Amino acid sequence: MFSKKPRQRSCIACRKLDIRTSLIRTVLIGNQLKVDLNHRMPGRGAWLHSKCFLVAVERKAFNRSFNYEGQIKVKELEDYLKNLSN
Repeated sequence: MFSKKPRQRSCIACRKLDIRTSLIRTVLIGNQLKVDLNHRMPGRGAWLHSKCFLVAVERKAFNRSFNYEGQIKVKELEDYLKNLSN
């Protein structure tokens, strides 16, 4: 029969399309960014390559994608990416 195409998402920093397994999904809860490892948390998600984190923070891509004005705490995502690289 037909084989399913893998779902693609775009990175909020570099805007390139990629499959879901190579991107990290984040969700905004309050003003804190949470990493959604199972891709199941409720709410709007923003997808990001691990190498694009600094670009996203610099361009305020999280604020734009969540339509949020104010300071977003990215400490949890930053810690996750540090552990990922080790």
